[in-house]
Amino acid sequence: MTATATDADGFGTTKLAYLKTVDIFQDLADGEMKEVEASAPMFSCEPGRVFYHADDPAEVLFILKKGAVILSRLNADGKRLITATLEAGTIFGEMPLLGQRLQRSEAEALSECLICSLSRRDVVALINKYPIIAVRIAEVLSRRLEAAEERLQEMAFQGLRERLASLLLRLADETDWRGNLVIKGLTHQHLAEILGSYRETVTATLNEFKADGLIETGRKKIVIIEPEGLRALVRA
Repeated sequence: MTATATDADGFGTTKLAYLKTVDIFQDLADGEMKEVEASAPMFSCEPGRVFYHADDPAEVLFILKKGAVILSRLNADGKRLITATLEAGTIFGEMPLLGQRLQRSEAEALSECLICSLSRRDVVALINKYPIIAVRIAEVLSRRLEAAEERLQEMAFQGLRERLASLLLRLADETDWRGNLVIKGLTHQHLAEILGSYRETVTATLNEFKADGLIETGRKKIVIIEPEGLRALVRA
């Protein structure tokens, strides 16, 4: 079901409250944020839903307010590579004006998501009125480029064990009741598609980490028991 501009998320959190957590809007006052809210329709996505397809022609900038999204591509043989995992508070989309491209890519909700969308006209109008937004967008894209370069270096110079250890540390953004870092929502297949490997190989490596006491695994859940052990693998 698509949410309206005035909807909350079921927990009393309003659209405006979510938008205030987005980096590119951090400099705007409440009155200015209400203008952004009015121009950005919101919709919800259930886990597993592909809401942008490789052949979609429209220029659109998505604002991820809640949940997680994966971007992926298929090669000529039908093998999928996940090119990015995005968390709430970030932007992405097909808008060359901002250096954002989803060409030949799909965007899929990894968890329950709330997303706003802006057209090219809306983005241009906002930037013209609030130039600081363009500066914040540049900062977001710079951080994403740095992360992509780090990933390329890992693929070039590290083995699967080291790359998987680094990925787990990077993806862990929650803690459990014991204070251990937790990764939720990603299957072994997802991890393999991020690393450009095979599910069986990733599963075998995760089992090695588990046998070494570094992690615990469950259904779409990985708990990091010894983060320093994973960091030692990355540094090796």
